[in-house]
Formats: sequence, C-alpha cells, structure tokens
Amino acid sequence: MAAFAVAALAGVAAFLVIQARSVRITREEARRIAIAELLKMAMDDPALDEAWGPVPEGEDRTARRQLMYINMIVSEWQMSYETKALPEVRLRAISREMFSGRPGRAYWQEARQVRLKTSADKRSRRFHEILDEEYRRAPAPPPETRRSRRRPWALLAATAAGALALAPILRRALTRRGTR
Repeated sequence: MAAFAVAALAGVAAFLVIQARSVRITREEARRIAIAELLKMAMDDPALDEAWGPVPEGEDRTARRQLMYINMIVSEWQMSYETKALPEVRLRAISREMFSGRPGRAYWQEARQVRLKTSADKRSRRFHEILDEEYRRAPAPPPETRRSRRRPWALLAATAAGALALAPILRRALTRRGTR
C-alpha cells in the first residue's frame, strides 16, 4: 500500500512539473504575441515607432521596419526552438539563409550582443550561440551597388541638351513648312 501511495505521489508530482512547464510556455507565447502586435503597429505608424525610443535622425524607414520584422522572426524561431518544435538542423539552415542577406546581417550585428548576454537559460543560450555560429558561416552578400542619385538628373540633363540641340533643326523645318 505504501508503494502505491509513493507511486501516486510521484505521478502527481510529475504531472505538476509538466503542467508548470506548459503554463510557462503558454505565458511566454502570449507575451510574444502581444509584443509582435505592438511591433506591427509601430511598423505601420512612425508616430508609434517613436514610442519605442528615439528614432535616429535620417534613419531609413524601410531598413528599420526590416529590423523590427526580423526581430519578430527570430523571436518566433526562439520560441519554437525552446519548445523543441524547431530542430537544430532546421534552425541552422533558416538562420544561415537569413544571414546571407543584408537585412539579416544588419539585424544580427545590432542585436547580437544583447541577445547573447540576456539569454535566460541554457536552451536560450544555445539558441543564440547557434544563430551566432550561422551568422559567421553565412556568406556575406555582395557589395551593395548604389544607384547613382544623379542618374535621374543626368537623364533629365541629357534630354534637355538633346532638345536644345534639336531646337534649331525643328525651327528651320517649321519655318520651311510655313513658307511653302
């Protein structure tokens, strides 16, 4: 009878541990969903974006929105990895792909130190270590070829020069027509 009571107590203890883990995961997921919603609102409205902190003068809005979006992606990956829904092999593949692009590399350059230092537990630390390893392994994107901002002006200037060069010819042609 005592063995049965011990087994029942062990079963209840195991159930409570599993239940506590499930509640923690559910709470964390709800928190991340709430943050994601707030970030989406900030991505759509510059006034709300500024509520997260000062927006550096002249910062590219597209690049800032990309960083916010990538943060949401990485947070989802982290939750999936910590709950063992995202295997390490898959995490490595998708993070290496993301870090092969400019926005992904820019995000990790900015977020790396904070994410590595603030990992709450062993699994979270491992997640960030994997991202850092894949960031280092990912091929850097080719140098950005900036389109010359003068190009539209150059085209306009060339068009104007062409029109000025053609003006005497057109005037001559029009005056000949009028004299006939």
